[in-house]
Amino acid sequence: MNKSMIRWLVPGLLVLWLFFVLGSFFAVQKPFAAENVAAIVSALLDLLVAVWLLAISLGLGSWLLERLVGDAFSFGETVVLGTGLGLGLLGLLSFGLGLVGLFHPLAAYAVTVGLSLVAAPQLWRLFRQIGTGRLTNPPHRLVVIYLTITGLLALSVALLPPSDWDGLFYHLTAPKLYLEAGRIVSGIDVPHFSFPSLMEMLFAWAMLLRGDIAAKLLHFSFAPLLAGLVYLTAQCFLSQKSTWPAVVILASMPMLGTLAGWAYNDLALAFYQLASLYAALCFLSPTINHQPSAVSARHSAISGQQLSIINHQLSIVILSAVFAGLAMGLKYTSFVTPVVIGLLLLWNAVRPTPYTLSSTSHVPRSMLYALTPFLLFCLIALLVASPWYLRNWFFTGNPVYPFLYGRFGGSFWDSFRAEWYAAAGTGIGWRPSTLLGLPWLLTLGVRDANYWDGRTGPLLLLFLPLVIGWAFVRRHDRPTALNALLVYTAAHFAFWTLGVIWSGALWQSRLLLPGLVGLAPVAGWVWSELPRLDMPQFSFSRFVNIAVVLTLALTVIDVGLLTMKIDPLPYLAGLESRDTYLTRRLGAYYAAMQQLNTDLPSESTVVFLWEPRSYYCRLDCRPDSILDTFPHLVYQYRTAEAIAQSWHDAGVTNVLIHRNGLQFVLNDRPETIDTEVLSALEENYLQPVFEVAGAYQVFALEFESGNSLRASD
Repeated sequence: MNKSMIRWLVPGLLVLWLFFVLGSFFAVQKPFAAENVAAIVSALLDLLVAVWLLAISLGLGSWLLERLVGDAFSFGETVVLGTGLGLGLLGLLSFGLGLVGLFHPLAAYAVTVGLSLVAAPQLWRLFRQIGTGRLTNPPHRLVVIYLTITGLLALSVALLPPSDWDGLFYHLTAPKLYLEAGRIVSGIDVPHFSFPSLMEMLFAWAMLLRGDIAAKLLHFSFAPLLAGLVYLTAQCFLSQKSTWPAVVILASMPMLGTLAGWAYNDLALAFYQLASLYAALCFLSPTINHQPSAVSARHSAISGQQLSIINHQLSIVILSAVFAGLAMGLKYTSFVTPVVIGLLLLWNAVRPTPYTLSSTSHVPRSMLYALTPFLLFCLIALLVASPWYLRNWFFTGNPVYPFLYGRFGGSFWDSFRAEWYAAAGTGIGWRPSTLLGLPWLLTLGVRDANYWDGRTGPLLLLFLPLVIGWAFVRRHDRPTALNALLVYTAAHFAFWTLGVIWSGALWQSRLLLPGLVGLAPVAGWVWSELPRLDMPQFSFSRFVNIAVVLTLALTVIDVGLLTMKIDPLPYLAGLESRDTYLTRRLGAYYAAMQQLNTDLPSESTVVFLWEPRSYYCRLDCRPDSILDTFPHLVYQYRTAEAIAQSWHDAGVTNVLIHRNGLQFVLNDRPETIDTEVLSALEENYLQPVFEVAGAYQVFALEFESGNSLRASD
């Protein structure tokens, strides 16, 4: 054996020894199990599907944006506005597929692949633009750290199986039932299914491709989109130095991260409403580079060049209207934004020196041109929003079901349910002291109907007096768009205030989120202007900066501890199963749903009393959507026997009673529960089947030929 062979033999043997030792060691003492790998792969697949849909949305939306307004927008604006526009298009397309009965995985994959091919060229063009621009105003490293930590914490919750209340109530339940039927169906007595459903349609698409976690991630994606839009609003209409302060103020609201981890629609609503205002401001602000100036053409006959200017301006108005229509496809309350923008456009048309499309050479023609943006905005916004209201018209007979019952009526609805749902007279009333203290009470959250999803944080309240004072002091030299932002915020706050005056159920800070988002750029602008107040002896701006840093540090601690309480890592790492996690998070509710699914026959029909959530029930479960099922039955039938008869005639086999929910109603509105009828119903017509932790009881309905089987026994 020569030296060359020996030289190779020794290293070869050492390599074999290395593989043998490490292989045998880790084969016996495995560093991870198959469950860990499966959990990580599952999370990556959820992320992949969400990113896939976002990429398609970006490609389609940016392409449509370019067809509409040309190259008027920057790369950042194209990405943010284009992605939002594309998501809206996907939601409407999903709605169309559901109506024609194509809610099937094969159809969803085929359409998604086809859309990917269509969007690919536009995505490639956008990809080539990455790096061509330069960030002229990089964030402070503390801002990067804060946004990264809070973003990752929210993402860790978004990657968990859904456990949020409204998601299990209707945001995910409606898509689940539609997917089971293969199409969008009517005849389900859950009024919330008739709310505008753009986000639910996006959820349905993600659930067809992957599942409910991928659906949650679509709502999460609106958080960075919203932050980007706030940044752009401050940059384009206020000042460059106010951009990151505006984003920090937005991100300081704990509700933002909370909602990002849930299957809700509030972040999408806030995004589309601000996007509509953003586009409207592009039209109303002639100094912004999004449109050519019409000043030179204002006193001339309409030429080809002026027509080009007019078409460009109207394209911006159309874009604003499209975003307004998409917002109206999310919540009924979104009408505030199109009303505000419509009034801004109308005022712009009739004020003495408007920035309009008019030509002074012909007065009647000038007024027509001046009103064109307003009329076009109204028409396009209504057209984009119309699918949801037409659906309701055909399904229930009421385009805004279940509201305006006295005018339109509606299936499953009557005067009792309308009055119950309105809960008129339970609000704060017109007490001046309470009304003046609303911003403070809202910030503290002590009266919020849903504390955890309505936490605004203290920074907006901290800057509120400065915003009011600064807007007054700088009224002659402030940015022109500031007035519109203040009107937008004030309109949302006024509408929200009317709601809490009327009904205690509407005291939800979450419902004010669009207005708070509109306030963030203004507060950021005021923050960036604070050095004007500095004195040689005292730096007010530095003092405020210290207070903000302390607030953000405490917010990170708060959000971090809440995330630790949820404890997402065991599930994400595969240390606990989906069922184990949901049992830990939802307790008796999930255990009750699981026992329903396993213990009752598959053909069972279960009526829920005082439990609105039915997402995890695989049977024909009929939830108590507004906690009025039993009071409404008493209102209709009066006696326990008649109620049992109605259930029997409707094919009901079982009844689930949520005792904690019943106690909640008894504490809040005891006069609405006829306990004698409930006791008679349980004693004579309901046979106990099982109970879960004293919180849930499931009964079998025993009724035949007008007699109680239990009474005959």
